[in-house]
Amino acid sequence: MNNLRSGVENGWARVEVRLAAVGLVGLLALYLGFIGIEVALAEPLIKKWGYHFMALTVVWWVWSLWQLWRRPEHAGANPDAPQEKWSRREVLSMFVVTAALMVSLLGMETLRSKVLYDEYVLQSTAYNMHHFREVATMVRGYDLLGSFVSTDNYLDKRPYFFPFLVSLVHDVLGYRPINAYILNVLLMPLTLMVAYLLGRRWHGWRGGMIALCLLGTLPLFGQNATGSGMEILNVLMLLMAVLVGGLYLEKPENRSLSVFILSVVLLAQCRYESAIYVVSGVMVVLLGWWRAGRVVLSGVAIFSPLLLVPVALHNKVLSESPILWEMKEDQTSRFGWEYVPDNLLGVFEFWFHPGLMMANSVLLSFLGILGLGVVLIWAVRRRPNLRRLDGHALTWLAFAVGIGANLVLVLFYFWSRFTDPMASRFSLPPYLLMVFAVVLLARWMDRRWPVSKIILGATLVAYLGWGVPKHAHHFYSRMGVDEIEWERRFVKSLPPQNRLVLTNKTSLVWLLEKTPSILLDRAIMMEDRLAYQLTQPMFDEILVSQSMRPTSVDGFHEVVLEERLPEQFELETVAERRFGTRIARISRLVAINSKSLPEGSGDE
Repeated sequence: MNNLRSGVENGWARVEVRLAAVGLVGLLALYLGFIGIEVALAEPLIKKWGYHFMALTVVWWVWSLWQLWRRPEHAGANPDAPQEKWSRREVLSMFVVTAALMVSLLGMETLRSKVLYDEYVLQSTAYNMHHFREVATMVRGYDLLGSFVSTDNYLDKRPYFFPFLVSLVHDVLGYRPINAYILNVLLMPLTLMVAYLLGRRWHGWRGGMIALCLLGTLPLFGQNATGSGMEILNVLMLLMAVLVGGLYLEKPENRSLSVFILSVVLLAQCRYESAIYVVSGVMVVLLGWWRAGRVVLSGVAIFSPLLLVPVALHNKVLSESPILWEMKEDQTSRFGWEYVPDNLLGVFEFWFHPGLMMANSVLLSFLGILGLGVVLIWAVRRRPNLRRLDGHALTWLAFAVGIGANLVLVLFYFWSRFTDPMASRFSLPPYLLMVFAVVLLARWMDRRWPVSKIILGATLVAYLGWGVPKHAHHFYSRMGVDEIEWERRFVKSLPPQNRLVLTNKTSLVWLLEKTPSILLDRAIMMEDRLAYQLTQPMFDEILVSQSMRPTSVDGFHEVVLEERLPEQFELETVAERRFGTRIARISRLVAINSKSLPEGSGDE
């Protein structure tokens, strides 16, 4: 008896020490993230050490995942829970459907930027993380002795987990802008398979196939999966957090807890608003303690608050840098009540728009909201015992709170009307919640009617009837991307030369191709240096991109006022192409006929 009492006391002593350690580490993280480090120091810290901190987190996550995988008896699976065994037919069906969806999406969607400029910024950050291990976006770049070096780099507002992964692909395959698209193409089947696993936990192969097909046929998912943005990674990590969180709640233990916490830490660094899911993660951890009747704390759990310090510092830099907010001239705040009515109207207009101009799924919106309504009514009427609920159900409940908070936050944001091609991607997390609400709805109704088969059949019909034409419509900022892609193809077709591009869009497009570029307004400021380059050339050719808009019904066009160069700039038109009512023009800078250039200009 004395030995038992001594063992219990020692166990509680160890728990108290670990809880005290978590408290101290948490206080240290709060101090470093919100109080102790000023913005002036936070920015260079993230630029210099952000890559290494991210590498540590990813390696730790992969190692923890491997430890969980190699010991399935400790993976958190509940041996008492009924599990349908995997058959060869089911595995084959999952892979065939996944492959068919990928072939379909890649056949209809081209690998190209889908969110204008945002994706070029992410790729630029990945460039610097690959070459210099620095979290920064380049402003300018030049070829120095055969090496292209980026200069005037700054810390961008976008989280850098996705650029970090792109930089790893560069490390393996060599630097190429296409690598960002290759990464998303690889993430696509992983995301669909994790969705299948989660659906299967609730309703066997039927639930898995419903989740796989509803997500895979969502036009918004396919369009983002063939771009170079961070949305698919955000969806994947959200699903991974739910999957591992469910395993942890079924059998709370250190390995599953470590993988879950690190998954949440990485999820928080996928998108700005994904930091909200840290609250959902804390809820799951506490639910695990409550269900187990004891405190479960791994080393990862103790030190995890420190892994979130870069997230807090990055947000601090963003909050103190209004130039990064990209607001309109008449707007003074990123968040406000005045944005809610229009954004809320845009949510339902996007979800239920019957036409082809929205990358939505009316079938998923209808069934998903119906499923969520049924779940809510059941929860209110039955008030289920949380201890008896399935672990994945509890995890989804916690992350549903996070997704709901995410949606509310987006409604207050100045640029989040879902009908805007740039903002429709914000609806992906709510769509995920709808997918699994449909799975749960099918599980309940299959007891009386073959609802799963009806849903799968309706999904196929909706995809062929509406989904495929939606992909053909390309619901994103297509016009600007079309112009950029045409310019890149045209310049690539020219003989190889050392070029400088004066652009009317963003210099990042050319810097990613290792071609020096500056904006037109800066070119005007640097007139003397450009003139010097024409006489003592560092560049073999200087190209200029401009836009022309119609000025009459007779088809006459003129260069947009903001993009006109001074009269002394002598241009020679090289190529033109019409995009809608606009004409994109590429010219060659032949001379600068200025009489007032100071002697020796450009020597510096």
